[in-house]
Amino acid sequence: MKTLKILSLLFLAVLLFGCSDDTIDNEEIDLEATSITFSIVKDDDFTGTATITGTITNIGDDSFRSSSGQQALRLYQRNLGAPAPGELVSTVSFTDLAAGETLTISYSRPWNSSSPAEGEFPPDYSIVLDYDPDIFIDGNDSNNDEDLTNNSLTVSGSEINDLFVN
Repeated sequence: MKTLKILSLLFLAVLLFGCSDDTIDNEEIDLEATSITFSIVKDDDFTGTATITGTITNIGDDSFRSSSGQQALRLYQRNLGAPAPGELVSTVSFTDLAAGETLTISYSRPWNSSSPAEGEFPPDYSIVLDYDPDIFIDGNDSNNDEDLTNNSLTVSGSEINDLFVN
C-alpha cells in the first residue's frame, strides 16, 4: 500500500512538473469595418465636393496575410429606394494588414444639400469587406477572419448636409 501511495505521488509530480511549457497560440485575425467619415469642400452655402472615407482595422492580434485577388474593401452608395447594397463607387484591393493596421477607401462626388437627391433624401454609404468564397479552404490560416459579423458598416449621408450647416 505504501508503494502505491509513493507511485501515485511520483506520477502526480511528473504530471505537474514534467510537462513542457508549451502554450497554445490563441492569436486571432479580425478585420473590422471601423468607420465612415465625411468631409466637404464648399463652393457656396449649399454646394461643394463631398468626400466619403471608409476605414477598416485589423483589431485582432495577428497579421492578415493573403494573396492578391482574394479580398477587397468596397464602398457603396445606396440611394433611397435602391436595392442593397447599392452602387459600387470604389474598390481597394489588398493582401496584408498587420495587427492594429488600418486601410482606407475614399470616394469624392459633387454635393448639393438643397437638392432633393442629397439634401432631403441623402444616400447611405456602406463599406464591405469582400472575401473570395474559397478563402477559408485555401490552406492559408493567415487569411481567415475570425469574426465576419463586423465586416460591414452603413452610415447615412445626412451627416454631409450637417457639414454645410456648421
